[in-house]
Amino acid sequence: MTRYLIAALAACLVLIYGGWSHIQGQAKDMAVAKDRIDTLERAAASRRNTQRLLAQLDTEHTKALTDAQTTNNQLRTAVATGARRLSVKATCPSVRTAGTTAGLDHAEARAELDPATAERIVAIANDGDEGLIALRAAQDYITNICQKGGTQ
Repeated sequence: MTRYLIAALAACLVLIYGGWSHIQGQAKDMAVAKDRIDTLERAAASRRNTQRLLAQLDTEHTKALTDAQTTNNQLRTAVATGARRLSVKATCPSVRTAGTTAGLDHAEARAELDPATAERIVAIANDGDEGLIALRAAQDYITNICQKGGTQ
């Protein structure tokens, strides 16, 4: 009977050891799975942060572009209707007469541009504004997203 008891006890010990080893293996698998989950959660948080920064940059630069376009369209309309006139500093020495007063001699002479030329100048200024806004957007993207990796 003692032999059977010892055999049963040995069998129980083998089963307990096997079960314990299986539990240890599952614990290691759980630890690996938890590490993977933590890594994925950090990656998801980083991606959400990057998307938030991109949306914020897009909103800022879209507003700046819209504001610049609105201002330039108002200027273009004002020039086209004649409400605003563009002029340049001009010097015409052959037109001056001997009868001009000394005070007027030092006054700044201005020449008004024709409306078509003024329209082209306003369009060039508009293109320049849009180019500067696009450059700022690219610089902000590189500074805030590419170089920092979107983590803030």
